[in-house]
Amino acid sequence: YLRYLFYVIFGTVIWGLSPIFYAMLASVSSIEIVAHRSFWSAVFLLLYIFLFSGFGRDMLRKGIKELGSLFLSGILIAINWYGFIYAVNSGNALQASLGYYIFPLVAVFLGIVFNREKFTYTQIFSISLVIVSVISLVYMNGEVPSLALILAFSFGFYGLIKSNVKLDPISSVTYETILITPLAILMMFLFSEPIIKSEVFVFDRTIILLVFSGLITAVPLVLFSTGTKVFSYATVGLIQYLNPTIQFLIAIFYFKEVFELGHALAFSLIWVALFIYSFESIS
Repeated sequence: YLRYLFYVIFGTVIWGLSPIFYAMLASVSSIEIVAHRSFWSAVFLLLYIFLFSGFGRDMLRKGIKELGSLFLSGILIAINWYGFIYAVNSGNALQASLGYYIFPLVAVFLGIVFNREKFTYTQIFSISLVIVSVISLVYMNGEVPSLALILAFSFGFYGLIKSNVKLDPISSVTYETILITPLAILMMFLFSEPIIKSEVFVFDRTIILLVFSGLITAVPLVLFSTGTKVFSYATVGLIQYLNPTIQFLIAIFYFKEVFELGHALAFSLIWVALFIYSFESIS
């Protein structure tokens, strides 16, 4: 059990520390990073499946059957990746942290709206606290946390679609990255000037970092999928709060982003909401 616990925690820490990694790619456009992240994630995941799981006929048949859902979920995760990378490299890592804190409660809200799941009083109260936190941030700081909301809702809708996909997490993300890579590359050439094409003198360091963007996406996913075979979803969900917590600390102490009274109130309300929601989940 300790080994699997280490897998889940280590994967979470990698994701939590990723803002520091993407800050090293600040000279590269966000869409180009997403294109490389999609491509290299697919390469590493295909290699993993080939070596350890086997790219069998059953996986191929199920994947082809669900191409529409996988393509849509791929677009949503690409939007999420883009929003996260853009937030980090535009001085809004605090909003990225806020978005991933909000996400679990957004997922509950979407489940209630689209899957007709029943409300509990705890869920109503927790979601209400999130709404109040966003309003307080707008009122006190004059700041609409648009990036945080994009991250939370894109990931929320992504999870909603994935809940109906029958493939295992690694196989489904492999399909998604394969499907969205051509689109991401097309968008890259339409809306940005690829740095590897235009600035050859940074090619070596940049391409290594871009390849690693796929690795730091694939490795945590493999670790998570391994860990969830042993631990309950609620336990893994609680551990995953490490991700936005690490991002929160990085935004304040590493990137030195401004943390005002509105931020303090908003984050405090969300932490209370998550504590209440998590307490109900494990009780």
